[in-house]
Amino acid sequence: MVNKGITFETFVHEVYSAILRLEDKTVLISKNVTILGKTGASHQFDVYYEFTKANVKHRVAIECKNHSRPIDKGKVGEFKSKILDIDNLMGIMVSASGYQSGASTYANGTGIILMTLDDLPTFTQVVAMQFKRALLPEPSVIGQPFWALMEVDKTGEITGTYHSVNDDRVKMRIPLFYSKNHAEQYCEAMPSKDFTVRGLNQDQLKILLSITKHQDVGFILIPFAPNQENGQVLSYILNHDELMEEYVIE
Repeated sequence: MVNKGITFETFVHEVYSAILRLEDKTVLISKNVTILGKTGASHQFDVYYEFTKANVKHRVAIECKNHSRPIDKGKVGEFKSKILDIDNLMGIMVSASGYQSGASTYANGTGIILMTLDDLPTFTQVVAMQFKRALLPEPSVIGQPFWALMEVDKTGEITGTYHSVNDDRVKMRIPLFYSKNHAEQYCEAMPSKDFTVRGLNQDQLKILLSITKHQDVGFILIPFAPNQENGQVLSYILNHDELMEEYVIE
């Protein structure tokens, strides 16, 4: 690559450009991009692209490392700090020489995706990774405006299944809460301990509504905490269109 006058960053950029534009001609792909972070600091990224699917904008930054030795934990940490300073940004690092074990362990625990030239993702894989992030909100996500209960597996990771209640008029109803505290009280009172509270931001709410639009699924809005004496809750039945009209910000 060096002999041909092509930098490592250019190579990765060209690979992604070819893959993404074959699938979607509206994808924005840029190289050597500087983005202003929440702290006011400017961050440079080797490759950046964004696209919109299901009315949700996905943003991905790629760090390219053309080093002769495997990348260490410190380099991954530096990249992670830049990603955290920018809202709704997914981070991928591509290394020509692989990674040290400590770097891989750190990345697995922080959400950074490590790849080599042999496993550059296809467009479908990137979309899947982004949808997973959108569908499975992290604990730090703030409800905009709702909080919901989501099933967790044996490792404590959420599965993507929402807690629902039975209703004769629809297949199921998903409870939504205005307050995280009220949702936690409701969760603690449940006989099953396989659920946890997660906030739904606007992107996640839109995707939930897109998925349930043509299914026999309704919603229940719970505005107050459960009654301390009998555990009963005051709730309001909402359908898909009412949620879209009243709570989704276009």
